[in-house]
Formats: sequence, C-alpha cells, structure tokens
Amino acid sequence: MDLEYLTQRLSTRKEKWLNRRIPKAGRYQLDNQSIFILPTKFGYVFLFFCILLFVFGTNYQANTLIMLSFILIALFIVHMFASFLNFARLYVSIGHIQPVFAGTTAAIPLQILPSQSDRPTRGTLWVSFWQTKRYQSIELDTLQGTANIRYFAQQRGIGPLPRMTLQCDYPLGLFRCWTHLQFIQPLTVYPQPIAGTIPLEQIAQLAKDTRSTAMGGKALDQPDDFDSLVAYQHGDPLHSVAWKQLAKTGDMLRKRFSGTSPEQGYLSLPMHGNIEKGLSQLAYQINQCHNKNAVYGLFLPTQTIAPNHSEAHKQACLAALAEFPISANVLQTKKAPSQKKVASYE
Repeated sequence: MDLEYLTQRLSTRKEKWLNRRIPKAGRYQLDNQSIFILPTKFGYVFLFFCILLFVFGTNYQANTLIMLSFILIALFIVHMFASFLNFARLYVSIGHIQPVFAGTTAAIPLQILPSQSDRPTRGTLWVSFWQTKRYQSIELDTLQGTANIRYFAQQRGIGPLPRMTLQCDYPLGLFRCWTHLQFIQPLTVYPQPIAGTIPLEQIAQLAKDTRSTAMGGKALDQPDDFDSLVAYQHGDPLHSVAWKQLAKTGDMLRKRFSGTSPEQGYLSLPMHGNIEKGLSQLAYQINQCHNKNAVYGLFLPTQTIAPNHSEAHKQACLAALAEFPISANVLQTKKAPSQKKVASYE
C-alpha cells in the first residue's frame, strides 16, 4: 500500500472523527469534549527524572531522594489539573472576516470573550491552522479582546476556514493542552488580479438597465460640471429637473452638464482560454472600472449583475467571481444579458 495513500486515509478518518467530536460552531467554550492534553517534551524529561530519583533512592535507601521524587511527581500531577483548568476557561469566537484577493494574507479576528468562570485564561496561546506548522502567539495576559491571526489565502472561493488549532502550556510547560476548532464564519477570497484587456461591451439593454427599478430608483452620480438650464423634453430623466426653478416660475427646465459621460458597459468572462486567468483579468478590470468611476455591469454564464458603480456593486461583482464554479461546463450555457435575470447592487 502506498504511503501517501495511507497518510491521506488516516487524515480523512481523523477529520471525520473531529467533525463528530468538535462540530462546527460560531463560538466555543472549551470543555472535556474539545480539549486534549499530553505532557510536553520537557514534561516527559521531568517525569523520567522523577522516576530516576525514585530508583536511586530505593537502591541506596536514601529517604531524602525518595521523598523528593514523591514531591516532584505530586507537582507533575497537580500541574496536569492546573493546565487543563486554565485552558478550559477559554471562550473564543471569530468576528467578520474582510474579503481578500488570492495570494494575499487575510486577517482573522480571533475574539477572546470574557470567561464564564471567575478567572480568565492565562499564559501564551499558540494558534495555527489545520496541518500547518506555523504558529502565532497571543499573550493572553495583555490581550485586549481581539487578536488578528494571519492566514494566507491561496485559492479563490467562498467557504469556511480550515480547523484552527489552539494550544497552551501554562503554567510550567509540563503539559500541553490543545484543541481543533472549526468556525462557521466564511472567508471570501477574490481571484488574484491579473492585468488584461477585457473591454466594456456596449449593449443596447444597458440604457434600460441603468434606469430600471432594479437600480433602486436612484440616479448615478454625475461627475460633470453644471453648464446651464434647458427646456425639459419628454423622456429626460426626472433627477435632472430644476425643481427650484419650477417652483419659482412654473417652467419645466432641466439641468445640463458639461463634459463627457462616464464609460458604460458590461464586463464578461472570455469564452475561450483558461477560466481562472479570465476570472483574474475580470477582477483587475473591475478594480480599474471602479477607480475610473465607470458604470459597469458583470455578465457571467451563471448570473448577470446590472451596471452600477458603487462600492457595494464592486464587492458584489468580485464575490460573484469568487464563487464562480471551477467546472468549465458552465461556459456552454452562456446567453445574452437581456435573456437572463439581472441583479443590481448599490
């Protein structure tokens, strides 16, 4: 049997066992069900030294060595209970995780909540993620509520974090208490932006979409300067009407602005080529359009987002890229934006 296959099977069985023993949750109060405890390397050396003292004491009939070995073993046992009780006071949760781009580091807000017991957890808390050896330390004695844990987001997607391992060896380092927690808070990882030349496609449906009720009934911001008042004509947008002038004179006039209108259109996923590269280029173009204050929409085979230019619209477009399926079969279902359900975000 292949060693790699055996290791994978054991890891899978361990994950299933942990899912039953420590289910997913939004916050945890550690208890007997979720805490594991074993001596540290220093603890094993300490125990071996205690046994060695006892052997020498009985062999040479040295009551002092025997008494010393009993005291050290008693200290060892008391330390085991002290370590467990200290770790069992830990009450933790995770706050809102800000979305990040693939290839960057996310800040995971680990919140140490007020303990349900009279005394808080003391010592240094070491934090890592499932099957990683990179530990980050938190000094619980000086912590003010929340600590940001770094997590490298390698792949795009929207899903839960890997299991988070917390461990502590307070007070003397003889025993190590640890746990593996699975928080339900999701992490959104956008595709890594790659410079590309995906243009804004001018679609006839755009003018209707930008004036539809799906836009929330609010007009887009006007970046141009005020020029003059002209006669209102049927079909002109009502938000351009000079209402103060109408109240004074009774004449229906509208405001005219100088300059050019903002760039408008849809960004769509390329039909051919690597999907992940296309998504990364779309992420880059979304950032560019947002910085230029362009009115852009997003057309994917799975959904269409109506044109807008707000910050919420940008986040919605990037989130749509993050949750786009990995399978290439979805490209075969592509239709025109006018034939699909259009969502709008402000």
